[in-house]
Amino acid sequence: MTTYSAPKPAGTPTWIDLATPDLDAARAFYKAVFGWDYNIGGPEFGGYTTALLGQRNAAGIGGNTSSDGTVFPTAWSVYFASHDIEADVARAVELGAQPMFPAMAVGEFGHMAGLIDPGGAMFYFWQAGQHIGAEVIDEPGSATWFELFASNAKQSRDFYAALLGATVEPMPGEMEYYVLKHGDAMLGGIGQIDPSWGDFKPQWIVYFAVADADEAVAAIVKNGGKALSGVDDTPYGRMAAVADPTGAYFKILQLPTR
Repeated sequence: MTTYSAPKPAGTPTWIDLATPDLDAARAFYKAVFGWDYNIGGPEFGGYTTALLGQRNAAGIGGNTSSDGTVFPTAWSVYFASHDIEADVARAVELGAQPMFPAMAVGEFGHMAGLIDPGGAMFYFWQAGQHIGAEVIDEPGSATWFELFASNAKQSRDFYAALLGATVEPMPGEMEYYVLKHGDAMLGGIGQIDPSWGDFKPQWIVYFAVADADEAVAAIVKNGGKALSGVDDTPYGRMAAVADPTGAYFKILQLPTR
């Protein structure tokens, strides 16, 4: 388990949240699967919900319709830490991203901005105020890895390496896959979408740590979600691809015993 009490370094994944058409149903599902408790925001924040592991912020859950009626995909999203959000958004646009909405204040909590990368995947920046982002990772029920699958992995690799000030390490094997790094710290992975996956759209995917992958998949299915793959043993732990009851895609990973 890793915990945080201060904002993360710029360019580091710092927060995740779910855009969903049914906040109540999402809260019930993820509480059953991950044991989350919640702080639910007031009407001025649209009921935006902070999921807690113990007393630590782990993730967010919000509606997928904005105040102007824009409907966002039902999906988990990744936020990258920013120490100068205006400059980071300008840099992203210079590198080929399209803004979804400009940097804006979220009360005293911080500033956020949403963009679409050159390959069509959504991502966000978060500049911390009172809210520093996730306060826990690598603990069952919290995020443990972040992965982009792209239609052009090399293009996406180059974009994020430049934007985040990251180096790139190709992974061995048949799949085209790159790991973004700050020094020895791994930020996330970028993989190539295989044509055999059908209409799979470019997207960032959140991996959640679980204590037991088989039990987690059983709980997901029992509570209305779907298992999209088998539970597979990998060098990184037992994992599976799943979806919540409204179709939001994520993966679960049982970390190896150390």
